Amino acid sequence: MIKAITLAAATLAATLATAQAEMAKVTIGYATASDYLAVYVAKEKGFFEKNNIDATVTRVPIITNVPPALVSGSMQIGVTTMPSLLQAVDGGLDLVLIAGAARHIKERPTISLTFRKDLKFEKPADLLGKKVAVSGLNNVMDVFLRKWMLNAGVNPKGVTIIEAQLPQMPDMLRNGNIDAATPVEPFRTAIVASGAGYIAAEFFAEVNPDVLVSGWITTGEWAKKNPAVVAGFREAVKEGLAYIDSNAPDLKDIEKKYLGFNAPGWPRFSNASTPADMKVYIDIGKELSLYRGNIDASTFVLK
Repeated sequence: MIKAITLAAATLAATLATAQAEMAKVTIGYATASDYLAVYVAKEKGFFEKNNIDATVTRVPIITNVPPALVSGSMQIGVTTMPSLLQAVDGGLDLVLIAGAARHIKERPTISLTFRKDLKFEKPADLLGKKVAVSGLNNVMDVFLRKWMLNAGVNPKGVTIIEAQLPQMPDMLRNGNIDAATPVEPFRTAIVASGAGYIAAEFFAEVNPDVLVSGWITTGEWAKKNPAVVAGFREAVKEGLAYIDSNAPDLKDIEKKYLGFNAPGWPRFSNASTPADMKVYIDIGKELSLYRGNIDASTFVLK
């Protein structure tokens, strides 16, 4: 009897060891935003492990650094905004969108144009001659800001647009290093609460009231070689979203652990992504001459 129990225990240990050895090691890069809360939750609540993924979740200071990290292999999955993805694909990088992260909707704005407290804003033309910070050149804030100005008959070339990390924007406004910024939450609220600036316009929602702003990408080669891992990642994110929907009491603690703060409000999370989500960006990109060729979203939005 003792031998039988010992043998069973040894067999179980060997099985667990084999399962552990077969877990896919995946480095996942995220940016400083609540858009990616479902992944933080998936890591903390064991949803990645449940789906056979040994996930290392690491912060990326600037989101435009993600594509080269994926291509180099130092990261397997990372965050993106849609303009960044489109430009990378247009430039010949083998990248695919495997899941959505968050949508920006008019009823729940999380991205706004903020102006320095001592400057007056009444209309888009008031940006002329000003210095405006965006989180990445040709990134989602930059592209939508320029489209918003064009819609109002304002030439974006009359505005100095610079790249800055989101956490730096409140101090840059306060110190007069910039005249305006396009922050996402919680930096949007932090700017107002600190008195460094005020919300001047909901430029993002005025361009489009409901748009997928962020998602998760990998290389096409890695996705082809690891379909089960991609499926496991999607399932883990799905379970993370369900956990968020349950309004679990530890959500704020998880968010703070990964971001160092709690956002005053969250975007509308969505792990869905379709070629149709790319159309608004493709159309704006053509208008701003961002792309060299015709882009077919169906070739890089993974089903």
